Amino acid sequence: MATLADLQSRQTEIRSRLQEIDADAAGERFAEAQTAEWNELNDEFERNIELIKELEARAQRIDRLTSEGSVEKEPESRYSRGRPKLVPDDATDLAAYRTHARDVDQLHDGYLEGALSLIEQMQPADARANRDASKERVDQLLRYTDKADERALARRIIATSNPVYQRAFGKYVTSGKDFLTNEESRALSLTAGSGGYAVPYTLDPTVIIVSGGARNPIRDLARIETITGNNWIGITSTGVTASYSAAATETSDNAPTLVQPSLNVEKAQAFIPFDIEIGQDWGSLQSEMARLLGDAKNRLESTEFQGGLGHTSNAPQGLLVGATAVVSSATTATFAVADLYSLRNGLGQQWHDNATIVGNRAAFDKVRQFDTAGGASLWVQLQYGAPATLLGYPAREWSAYSSALTTTGSTVLTIGDFSNFLIVDRVGMDVELIPHLFSTANNRPSGQRGLYCYWRNSSLVLTPGLQANSAFVSLKLL
Repeated sequence: MATLADLQSRQTEIRSRLQEIDADAAGERFAEAQTAEWNELNDEFERNIELIKELEARAQRIDRLTSEGSVEKEPESRYSRGRPKLVPDDATDLAAYRTHARDVDQLHDGYLEGALSLIEQMQPADARANRDASKERVDQLLRYTDKADERALARRIIATSNPVYQRAFGKYVTSGKDFLTNEESRALSLTAGSGGYAVPYTLDPTVIIVSGGARNPIRDLARIETITGNNWIGITSTGVTASYSAAATETSDNAPTLVQPSLNVEKAQAFIPFDIEIGQDWGSLQSEMARLLGDAKNRLESTEFQGGLGHTSNAPQGLLVGATAVVSSATTATFAVADLYSLRNGLGQQWHDNATIVGNRAAFDKVRQFDTAGGASLWVQLQYGAPATLLGYPAREWSAYSSALTTTGSTVLTIGDFSNFLIVDRVGMDVELIPHLFSTANNRPSGQRGLYCYWRNSSLVLTPGLQANSAFVSLKLL
């Protein structure tokens, strides 16, 4: 049975559809199909009114019993202690939040509560998306980021969850904004950026975790920060040096050297051409769009977070560019078992407890062939889905690493503490529709449209250092 929130959301959809039917008729008599839909929707609307009244009356009765002590009170949430209700009945109605708040702080808390309630109902369009992991990620972003970032993300989730917005976005992608109703145009204007429109968060690969075509473990391992502006500024240090001394003697100066790393988020982009015929069916296009964008973003990040040249090249700073500490193989163009121990011993002791080894599957397959009898215990294969460990460290496949194990200059493996590799996300992806694509042969329309999608993020090694201080060491073939 539908809940009260479901019914209220459905009423909003019915109102919007009735307005559309009326606008489509343009003051003329309805066609037969329009009349049938009009009557059916009005009947459903009236039935829902009665059911909503019943559910509200039941809820009010429970509230009275609770206040009289007949029913044990539910524990108050962290957002509702001693305050009025901050979320409107329709949690996707962004404008209604202002009528429930007395000040800016309450408005902010209302946005946060509303967004958290919406992610509980989240159903990603891509069936491969990890729904639980995505919900947990969005929940963490909402609760534990900077207030400005938190508020911006909460507003984005609320606005793009609205059924009117989602319908308008689908019509915009398939036909352009000239076919939108006034209500749909207003809904899209709530998230308009520099010419584009925000991808509904249930489709947005900057929010939804989708398995991709590249094995890319870095987001599981790295430190991730979320911002709404252009750059991130932090503080790092090599640590404080402690010492013993005699009684009543002046202490030594053990002040650490502080470094203030900064990071500009870089624009990433993707272009999706599609036939006009495909665009006429939004249901099929949106699932395909989510899949394509998720794969494109994952493959790009796998490559650039490993080898990107940094801000001067309008790209992230990849791990191998920022962390330059290297040990070389003992033999030219050969990867051998002794090189594994050289790699491990090349990492400073302070980084070993939280270290992970990453590399291409080809390198890990080669390692398995080093020890066919098991005497060296290079690999420990844990059971029940737990990952393997190599020399006692978690081993993760990263397909961007070289598979050329007999080529001079190939970087084969990296070991390090990946909490010292930073990824900064400016959450949110925008889309612009290119209404007609033109053939390069004669500059005539090709019967296609295009989606130009863009988002922003970057990465940085926080402790590059020399080999003694670097949090990462890589193995390179001589």
